[in-house]
Order: sequence, then C-alpha cells, then structure tokens
Amino acid sequence: MHQMQAVIQQKKLLKKTIEETSSKATTLDLRRTELTELPTKISKFTHLLVFHLSDNKLTTLPTEIGALHQLKQLGVSENRLTSLPKEIGNLKNLQWLDLRFNRLTSLPSEIGKLVQLTKLFLRFNKLTSLPEEIGNLRALEALSVRNNRIVALPSSVNNLSALQVLDAQHNALTSLPKLGNLRKLTSLDVQYNNLSELPIDIGNLTNLTGIHLKYNQLTEVPKSIGDLVLLQEVDLEGNRLTTLPQTMEKLTKLTKLYISRNKITELPAFFGKLKSIEELFLNDNQISNLKEVVKLVNLRVLNLGNNNLVSLPPEMTALTTLRELDVSTNNLTSLLPEIGKLKTLSHINLCDNNIGELPAEIGKLPALQVLNLGGNELRSLPSEIGTLSTLEKLYLGCNELQELTPTIGQLSALTELNLDENALTSLPSELGKMQALEVLTFNDNELNDLPDEIYQLDNLRLFGLDHNPLEDLPASVTQGGSQAVFNYLGERLNAKNQGQ
Repeated sequence: MHQMQAVIQQKKLLKKTIEETSSKATTLDLRRTELTELPTKISKFTHLLVFHLSDNKLTTLPTEIGALHQLKQLGVSENRLTSLPKEIGNLKNLQWLDLRFNRLTSLPSEIGKLVQLTKLFLRFNKLTSLPEEIGNLRALEALSVRNNRIVALPSSVNNLSALQVLDAQHNALTSLPKLGNLRKLTSLDVQYNNLSELPIDIGNLTNLTGIHLKYNQLTEVPKSIGDLVLLQEVDLEGNRLTTLPQTMEKLTKLTKLYISRNKITELPAFFGKLKSIEELFLNDNQISNLKEVVKLVNLRVLNLGNNNLVSLPPEMTALTTLRELDVSTNNLTSLLPEIGKLKTLSHINLCDNNIGELPAEIGKLPALQVLNLGGNELRSLPSEIGTLSTLEKLYLGCNELQELTPTIGQLSALTELNLDENALTSLPSELGKMQALEVLTFNDNELNDLPDEIYQLDNLRLFGLDHNPLEDLPASVTQGGSQAVFNYLGERLNAKNQGQ
C-alpha cells in the first residue's frame, strides 16, 4: 500500500512539474525521479535542447518524443527500455544520445536519420545487431556498443568518416567489416570478442593511437599494422599469436604493449628497436631469452611472469628507469648481484621460482616498496635486507626459512609481513621494532614460542599463527586464538619489564 501511494504521489509530482514548467524551457531534468512512463504532454516542450531521463524505470518512450525537434541532448541511460519508437528519427538536431544500461534488443532503422549525432552510447544492452542505416550518421565521432550480443557490425560502419572512437568490446563478433574509410579513428576497441582475423585495410587507420584486441582468437597480426605509426598502445593479450610482424618496428611511438597469454617462444629481432615502450607485458608465454627486452631502455613496467626463464641477464642493468618487475612463475634458481643497480625499482615479484638465496645487493634498492619472494627455496635472508627503508610489503610464504635475520626489525616502513609455510623455529625479538606493521602472519611453521616484543606492534590488525606447535605457551592461551596469544605476550612482557 505504501509503495502504491508513493507511485501515485510521484505521478502527481511529475504532472505538476510538467504543467508548471514553461513550454519554452530549454532544459528539463527528470533524473532519479522513479519514472515508469513519460506522459504524452512532453510534446509541448518544442524548445527543449537538453532532456535528462537517466536512472528511472522507463520501459518505453512515447511517440510524442519525436515532437522535440530542437533537442540536442537526450539521456535515457539506466532505465528498462526494450525498444525505441521510430519517431526517434524526427530528432534531426540531436547531437548526443545516451542509451546505456537498458534492455534494448534492436534499434529502429530511423536512427539513421539523426544526421547531426556526434555521440551514441549503447553499451550494456541486449543488441544482437545494428541497423545498416547507422552508416548514415556521417557526423558521428563516438560509437560505443560494448557489452551487447552483437555478432557482426554492418558494412555501413565504414561510412562513418568522422568517427574517432569505436568501442565494440565484449560482444560476439567473429569478424570486422572493412574499416579503411575511418581515417579519423583514434581508438579501436574490440577486445573480448571472437575475432580470428583483422580486416586487411586496417592499415588505413593512420590516426589510431590505441588498438585493443585482447581476448580474441587471432593467430597473426596483419603486416599493415606497421602503417599505424601514431600507435601508442597495442593490446593483444589472450590471443593465439606465435610471433609479431616485422613491420611493427615502425611503431616508434609505442609506449604500451600487451602480448600476454599468447604462444610466443621467442621475440623477433626487431623487438629491441621499440625504444619508446614503457609498459611491456609478456607474461604467460613460453619465452626463455630476454636479449631483445634488455634493449628497451625506457621500460618502467615489465611483466615476464609464467614463462620459461632460468635466469635474468646481467644486461638488465640497462633498464635504469624500471619501476615494476614481475618474473614470477619461472625457473629462476638465483638472482644476480646486478639487481642492486636497478635503483628505481619499487615492485619486484619473484614468487613461484626456485631461488635458494638472495644476493646482498638486494639491499641496494632505495625505492623498493613491495618484494614478493613467496614460493621459492629460501633458507635464510641476507642481513642487508634490513636496509630497505622504503619497503612496505614483504612476502616470504612457502619457502624453507628456518630463521630470520635480526636486521629485519629495521624495516620501519613495513606494513605487511607474510612468513606462512616455512620451517621457522624462532622469530627475532627485533620484530617488535616494526612499528608500522599491520599484518603479520606466520601460519604453518615450527614455532614453539614467540617473542614478547610482538606486543609492541601497536598498529597490528591481523596476527596469523595457526598450525604452529607453540608448546612453550599455556594450552589455555593458544586455545583462545591469536588475540589471546597476543594479550599473553603483553602480560609476559610487562612482567619482564617490572622484574628489571
């Protein structure tokens, strides 16, 4: 009953708003008003330029919407529209149409009459196709149809000569029509589709700065990609590529290249010429040689995870601007001392390798914030690790550590320390000096006792100690869980201090 009264009240309020709003109004904002339908009286707003209807419960638009001949912007996103009236085609002055997050299954052919339209947003609907008439929108600059169910774009898309952004990601596309006439296009996004090839005329899109093709079924990249000399970002992750075309050496402005999760075993000889690359993702391939990678002296982010690497070459010292390095899930058995020369490194991920020891030079990384060494074969840590004054997170789980160097207590910026699944029989009392520590876990070790100084960690919010013998602590304490153990350490520390 209350809900029905609310609906009646809403309708009265809407009626009053429309009646009291001048017919000469140029803007009408009815966003978030719980609208379920739009009254036919909206046809009186013949001077309206901007009409906002987003975030309501509309299932349809009245045919009278076509009377708003002066309208330039129409926003109907986040409603429940399943179709549009053909009268939408009467809005000859419309420049901006937002239909995102509805339930549209098709568009009327009359959409092609909106010849002034520059922006058309259709993402997150249920469209399976676009009408051929969409090619009449010669003023269109941005077309977004992502997250629909479109299986093919109409060939007329190639007529959209003013188009700058084409976003068709997350659909069911198996091929693309010719796109060579879209010479003003700067961004092409067709990731998460089922494309097995690209149109050969893609090389005509010479204004492209970004092309997003990840998670398709591509087995090769057309040679014509080399003609896209303005490209700054290329995303080919999750395809079936075994190599890259030689013509890519002409992409001298390329700063971001993502070719993760392909079937690449060796990088082509030209690769080292792509000197502008700053972000390179090569993870989840079958690469064993980095001779071309070490020539990319402007790299800032390098992901080599899950490849076939057995070592890192000394030549990596040339990567003097490198900030993030991921070499996880490879076959590394050691880390070269040269790692200490990469002074700009802030993140290192070496987890899931076979590293048995760290070089002392690991302590010479003044910018290091995150160090992940989990899943290796470390039995100890060099004392120099204590010099990493900027380190915030240190992951050492799943190793063979039997003890920790006392210098670990010098890591004054550390907030998270993971020591799970090792062979630790003791912890240094110096842990109590790590005042920034918020997370400390040492589950699954061989600890019989803990240093009382842990109680001094005032910022600790997660304290993991499960699956340790802890035989030197009273059973009544250990049965109470981590908080009880923490409190007991405090009591023992106070008693010790009073005894002094």
